[in-house]
Amino acid sequence: MSFDAPRRLDSAMILRADWNWRRGPKWKAALACVFGQREFVRTAPRALAYLAWFWGEPYLIDIEELTL
Repeated sequence: MSFDAPRRLDSAMILRADWNWRRGPKWKAALACVFGQREFVRTAPRALAYLAWFWGEPYLIDIEELTL
């Protein structure tokens, strides 16, 4: 887990992951949620995005605001 400033590549990956989750096949989204490799990406100074990778495609699982 990285706590550096968000990068443009991360933003593009999150947009793609969100598109896969909402518009892609529902069976792939379900399999990604259950069997996908998890990754945490910092999206803003106090937010984390939870991604699952399945068959080389990212799927957005959740975006959470951090409370410090």
